[in-house]
Amino acid sequence: MQSMDITLAADAPGIGRAGERVTLALTPQDVHDPSELPTYLAGYRPFGFRGEEASPAILVDQDEDKYRNFSSDDAFRSVVVKGSLQGPVPEVDPKSSLDTYKVVERYIGAFIPAQTQSNASNPNYDPRMAAARRCRWALDLDREIDVWALLGTTGSWAAAVQTVVAGGSEWNVAGGDPILDIQTAIEKSFQQVTAIWMNQKVAHTFLRNAKVRDHMRQMLGDQAVASAVGQVASAGDMNVDFQIPGLPPMRVVASKVKNESTGLLNNTLGDVAVLLHTPPGVPTSGEDIASTWTFRRRGPSGVGFESREYFVDGRGPYGGTMVVVAVADIAKMVANNAGGIITNVHT
Repeated sequence: MQSMDITLAADAPGIGRAGERVTLALTPQDVHDPSELPTYLAGYRPFGFRGEEASPAILVDQDEDKYRNFSSDDAFRSVVVKGSLQGPVPEVDPKSSLDTYKVVERYIGAFIPAQTQSNASNPNYDPRMAAARRCRWALDLDREIDVWALLGTTGSWAAAVQTVVAGGSEWNVAGGDPILDIQTAIEKSFQQVTAIWMNQKVAHTFLRNAKVRDHMRQMLGDQAVASAVGQVASAGDMNVDFQIPGLPPMRVVASKVKNESTGLLNNTLGDVAVLLHTPPGVPTSGEDIASTWTFRRRGPSGVGFESREYFVDGRGPYGGTMVVVAVADIAKMVANNAGGIITNVHT
């Protein structure tokens, strides 16, 4: 510890007499003025958002419009095609329908007072960049909630592609058989299932199931189970997929939202398994369809998301900068029989 010497000009009770030299210890407050550490900047990050993968965006120019889908009857309905040599020609008529989308405006802003911007001393902390990031996270979380509320609700799916796990056969009980339940759901789908989505809790339950582990060991060996379990546990840091032989890719939705009543985090996707059909690209041939698409207004940027900032004079002594981030879109169930949902997977 550092110290300093002083000479007393007069008697000082408890210290010494006039003319004596006294040594006093310096405290940390005497030599250091606390300020923000320039080498430290910590905070939370959201778990991975996956709504963009589950319901890919189609960029559109109008806020409200119609889109055409051909009927599944065109692909699967049997019609009379046999006839006599001079009989009338049997006819078919392609069936299609028009459905409507209407985008929902999402926008959020953050105000940065001029004093805050000018007093920022940490070189790693730019208040305007932090505000823009917070705004984008707010938009992404709101969309994540909407997408998984849509896909994780039985009312969004045709009754024909809903699979309810029987009581006593849930995935976290001894009698559960997730592989059989998923295969059953795949067989109901009107199109190929390209991915199976589940939250982290359901994915852990799935991988703990003895029949799933036996199936994986039989196909891939003992290490496959440990690897998949480790990947799912890391889903908070990255978007995680894992593969079960004979099944479509399993995709883990780790995103969470704060429950304002309890202070705890809730999964954005409930305790269900969602099966989706998601072909690549935008359908234009009349022969491709998806379980869900998102219709997103292209906007001035051409990519759907807009960001801007402007100075606000009327707030505080010096005004400040308002950062705004916006998007307008809507997730729609385009084919509620392409894919499906499995419920009652967990007791």
